[in-house]
Amino acid sequence: MYRFLIQKSCNNLPKHKRNIQLLYRTFKNNTAPEHLQSAHFQEAGFGKFLVILSPFIVGGGVLTYAKYDKDFRKTLSTSAPALDPVIKILLQEEEFHPLDDVTKKFDDISKTVGGYTSTVTGFFGGGGEEDKKKPEAKKIPELPPVTRVTRSKSESIPVPAPEKPAAVQSVVKAKPEVKKAPAPTTPAPKPVPLELPKSLAELEKSVEIAAATAVKEYGKAVQILKSYSEDVKKIVDQSIDKVDPSSWILLRNKTSARETAVQMAEEAGDAAKSAIEKYHAALDKNDIKCSDELRDKAKQNIAHYLNHLKEAKNEVFKAKDSASLGEKYWKNVETARNYFVDEIEALFPGVNLAEKKLKLSADELDLFILHAFSHIANYQKELQKLQIEGDTRLKRVFDSLRGDDQTENVKSQVEYEIAKERRELNLQNQKKILQIRADIEKELRNQMKRQSEAHVDHLKEALGIKEKEMRRIFDRELNEKITSEQAAYKLQLAEMVGKLKGMDAALKARAETERGAHQAQALWSACQSLWSSIRSGEPGKSWREKLRPLRTEIQAVTNAAEGDELVAIVVKSVQDVALHRGVYPEDALRERFIKVEQISRRLALVPEEGARLPIYLLSYLQSWLIARPDVPISKDELDDKPFDFAKLDTYDVLNRARYWLDRGNLEQTLRYMNLLQGASRKAASDWINEARLLLEITQVANTLIAYASAGGTRYL
Repeated sequence: MYRFLIQKSCNNLPKHKRNIQLLYRTFKNNTAPEHLQSAHFQEAGFGKFLVILSPFIVGGGVLTYAKYDKDFRKTLSTSAPALDPVIKILLQEEEFHPLDDVTKKFDDISKTVGGYTSTVTGFFGGGGEEDKKKPEAKKIPELPPVTRVTRSKSESIPVPAPEKPAAVQSVVKAKPEVKKAPAPTTPAPKPVPLELPKSLAELEKSVEIAAATAVKEYGKAVQILKSYSEDVKKIVDQSIDKVDPSSWILLRNKTSARETAVQMAEEAGDAAKSAIEKYHAALDKNDIKCSDELRDKAKQNIAHYLNHLKEAKNEVFKAKDSASLGEKYWKNVETARNYFVDEIEALFPGVNLAEKKLKLSADELDLFILHAFSHIANYQKELQKLQIEGDTRLKRVFDSLRGDDQTENVKSQVEYEIAKERRELNLQNQKKILQIRADIEKELRNQMKRQSEAHVDHLKEALGIKEKEMRRIFDRELNEKITSEQAAYKLQLAEMVGKLKGMDAALKARAETERGAHQAQALWSACQSLWSSIRSGEPGKSWREKLRPLRTEIQAVTNAAEGDELVAIVVKSVQDVALHRGVYPEDALRERFIKVEQISRRLALVPEEGARLPIYLLSYLQSWLIARPDVPISKDELDDKPFDFAKLDTYDVLNRARYWLDRGNLEQTLRYMNLLQGASRKAASDWINEARLLLEITQVANTLIAYASAGGTRYL
């Protein structure tokens, strides 16, 4: 299906072949005589020389006649448009740049191919790119100032700016649905009989007015032609998304308005040219009396006016050629789209192409995608074929340019431009193909989504009806059940409320009991930890390293019995020294006592305030001479009978303290150590303080353990 469509759209592709052939012939005509002269001039006889020279003579005569006869040149340009640039080059009206000519031809080819590509992709639903802003129309050069004889007539008449005619404005503002033709342009006034001016100033003024009028008409024609080309592209691009038959009718109406404007411009230009030539002839015949200097200057101004008219006319010819291409373009597009519409309606009856979303079944969609793929592949094959043929023709053109010093530069530049254009076209085609594929997949997903939504809506409607019926039955049965259950529920609720209140009271009592038991257990554990920390230190260390702070253990006791008044009072009685510095355990004090006892024995005879060295030596010797008794304490003292402790000396006190320390009675040992006097007591004072601190902490621990044990027995 799309194969026929693409073939229909590509019917104009052979025009590009003809353009390339024309380019080839142009370069060949410019270079062939040189080849013939260089290759055969020496061998040619007089007859061959005439044969070779005759084309130059004929061509020179044609060029000479075309230079002086504008009508003949116009006829020659109309019948053979390719000769117009050659004539301009040979007459030195413009410089010849082979590279610019070739580049321009290839730019035209690439633009045309890009237009066909966008047209084809538009048939498949692809959105066109935003139109780029068109460059402003080439400003018509200002006319030269007019030479005046007197200062009173020195003011020049300003050339009116080209205005956009009513026909162009109506075409631009017209909407697609408007089918009426644009307002026709105002016809040019009929020429009045030409009267020769009486003075040179009047002649120059008349020439200026005639030239300005002609240039203005040419400008209007150029604007109408350019507007026509822009409108053609705009309407054709808009028709890709919205097929509207009124668009083509509007284009036909604009075509007639364009032809009218061109005809009026040509008539005005011919009239102005004829008048200026008559004025020029009058100057040559000396019909107007003036000095030679003013006459020469007036002739120069007339020549400038003629050049301006020529440039304006060339602009009209260029715009006319562009408009002709646009007309052929939209007519071919219209034919291709009509063929496309007929083919689509034949394959898919009932399809409305004016809608952006075609309602096709799954089978029709598969057929559509298959045809699209096959025709796109065929189109790519045709493009490759055209590319190969164009490369071959270009190669021939380059072969014909051999011998020119710029051949290599032209060839490299053209190859670079061709490669660049090919890359851009490939990139654009890939983007458009991807966009087409994405649009098709998106449309497929949308169709599937609509089908699923329709099915879901049907199911929802059926479920809604069934739900309403079931809800009525359920509400009726529910009301009956609620009425019967409410009465039974109230009876059960009253019974359950009583049970819950009793259970709540029992649970609260049980929770309070368990909380107290847990608190007692935690307190007992914390007290046991405190007691074990002061009972013995870490084994394998000396007594100096067994000093241990009790801050952690005391804090654990406080946390375990938080809110208990007795525990708070007992903990508050603990000295800060025990909390921060620490307490020596019992085994450390026992180990330290041995050293304290030894020093105290050596200082037994020394008073508290000290003595001389002989006293120290005598006390030291006495400590070695006095032996320790086997029974350091009497039986009466053990039986707690009355005894005078003042009779005990230092050695007796130390023996009795050692006796009780060996039996683990630190409290009794401390009592005997308090009986020491003199330097012995001073040496043992630190040990006495540490023992007293340990006994205080031991008393605290025992008190808390007893309290925790007593509290725990209440919850057994």
